[in-house]
Amino acid sequence: MINKSNNYFILTILLWMALTSVVFAKAKIEIIFKIEEHIITNIDIENEIKFLIFLNPRLEGLNKNQIKQISKNSLKNRKIKEIELVKFIDLKKENIGDNFIENFLSNSKQNKNQLLDQLKKINLPYEFFEYNFIVDNVWRQFVYKKFKSQVKINLDDLKKQITNQNTKIEELNLSEILFENKSNENFNDLKSKIYSEIKKSGFEATASIYSISESKNFGGNLGWVKSNQISKQIYDQINSGKKITNPIKTNNAFLIIKVNDRREINQKINFDEELKKIINIETEKQLNKLGYIYFNKIKKRIFISEN
Repeated sequence: MINKSNNYFILTILLWMALTSVVFAKAKIEIIFKIEEHIITNIDIENEIKFLIFLNPRLEGLNKNQIKQISKNSLKNRKIKEIELVKFIDLKKENIGDNFIENFLSNSKQNKNQLLDQLKKINLPYEFFEYNFIVDNVWRQFVYKKFKSQVKINLDDLKKQITNQNTKIEELNLSEILFENKSNENFNDLKSKIYSEIKKSGFEATASIYSISESKNFGGNLGWVKSNQISKQIYDQINSGKKITNPIKTNNAFLIIKVNDRREINQKINFDEELKKIINIETEKQLNKLGYIYFNKIKKRIFISEN
């Protein structure tokens, strides 16, 4: 009888502890907003903050409200992309994210175990990290396939650009903020806000707030770019003597460039290779614009409900 009583008591305590854990776990979860039938919780927001800071550590210089707002917007945008993508692509397909992660590891010069250790230190689930990469990269592939036929390349102009270049050229390490001036905004006010934020929080953090380019998750960083791959309009601004340019009008948006570093190199120009590189840059620029327009059309028909 004593053993049965003890067993019953222990079982009761364990059951109470289990129920209490569930109650406390539920108490910590808060629904922040809904996108169609998808629920975004405070846990999702916390993970997104960790994800964005992992990619762009300069975000830590922003205040908590700014980081939270950036993360909410980032989650919304990715979820909208996901809703559109699943109509055409199985995002849960086995190994779909392998190439994306391998490219990230190669660019960041680390291996998978090092990545896992870093994510463990900041308590960010690898599954969350990987799925973000899957959605963001599959979206880029989707946009390319959908709009590549609409890309217009003026080969004669690009060929002239290569023919007129010297063997001695510059390489520039650049970052960008690509922003649009909406009809209800005063351009000078928006411009002042952006430059004030750059002065206060740094260029990289400001890119995450205001940029509409895919590079914003990496602080706007474009890496090393050859001067002969940059349009004359932008290169003239870069050579104006300022480390951060004035806004440069590009189609329906404005571009602010930061020069992180520059170096002069001598190279033997391979005409075909240079032409291919410049075509890729121009193609990417046009696809980003077409993808952004398409995304905004989708966004308008998506129902978002915030608590």
